[in-house]
Amino acid sequence: MKRIWHLLGVVLTLLGGVAPVLADTPDDIRGVWMTDDSQAAVELMSCGSSVCGRIVWLKTPVMDGQPLRDMRNPNADARSRPLCGLSIIGGLRPNDDRFENGWVYDPVSGGRYRLSAELRSSGRLAITGFIGVESLGQTREWRRAPSSLGRCSDPQTRQS
Repeated sequence: MKRIWHLLGVVLTLLGGVAPVLADTPDDIRGVWMTDDSQAAVELMSCGSSVCGRIVWLKTPVMDGQPLRDMRNPNADARSRPLCGLSIIGGLRPNDDRFENGWVYDPVSGGRYRLSAELRSSGRLAITGFIGVESLGQTREWRRAPSSLGRCSDPQTRQS
């Protein structure tokens, strides 16, 4: 389980259409979020009637001159995918003041886990990853990324 959060700290779906259900949600979690250790940024967006997310920035996007790749994926054909732009969150659906029933993919372990999220009064996003029972999972708080943050998917944009 620690590996999930290590990844979410180091790294954290493709662009979707506008979802009317999400547009009416008072606590909008869409946008770009810095992970709790500021090593990555994840963009959360509408994907149909749910929220999904992809990695849009990494503090260290390359190693030995090569982009970091999804090397631990159980599907050998997917291991050449770059981490930047990788879809790692999906299926989060609004339920009262929370988002539930989602999943998160961990490129560090190659595992996929259940996920919930809640926007706290502090403006931080509480992300909980778990297997089985949510109360036994781990929660991390993300903060909104500065608007000046570059994007790893844009080669013209500086990473730091």
